[in-house]
Amino acid sequence: MRNKEMRRKERRNQRNDILIRKYGNDILKSSEFEIALSQKHHHRSSVGDHSILTARAGLTMCKMINKTGIRIDERKVVRISLLHDLGMLGRDDRYRNNHECRQLHPKNSAITARKLWNDIDPKSIQAITSHMWPLSSSAPRSKEAVILCVADKVTALGDCFNPKNRKVLSSILG
Repeated sequence: MRNKEMRRKERRNQRNDILIRKYGNDILKSSEFEIALSQKHHHRSSVGDHSILTARAGLTMCKMINKTGIRIDERKVVRISLLHDLGMLGRDDRYRNNHECRQLHPKNSAITARKLWNDIDPKSIQAITSHMWPLSSSAPRSKEAVILCVADKVTALGDCFNPKNRKVLSSILG
């Protein structure tokens, strides 16, 4: 039973990775994302790997929610997931402590998002700036923003507590 479950998860990840490349290839190939892949995050991951895993989790949530008849913009979920933590690049030089990083990186991520996604809409900016809720005062205001917020928290828990190394680079960029 466990092998069957593992194969199903592997197939789901492969399908999600195809969509991540389809919707976010320009972000994945950016110099900012290249830096994100080498910057440590949540003790066992990199900012880039965490962002890819957040996009995977977000897509899985989208598929479940879409089955109920509620439509979620999967492209938007992928793009905001890949962009949501790019504002913490260079965190040791940019922020004095974890509290300052937690409070300021969402706004800096939105600045980076505007640079990498030329026609980004206001709802996507709001999703990125609110992804730290409830640790920040800005609450998510769209379906995609809620998915990003939840996917980020679930992925962060996995990053911190999963005993395996959380490298996913080869499956996305390979």
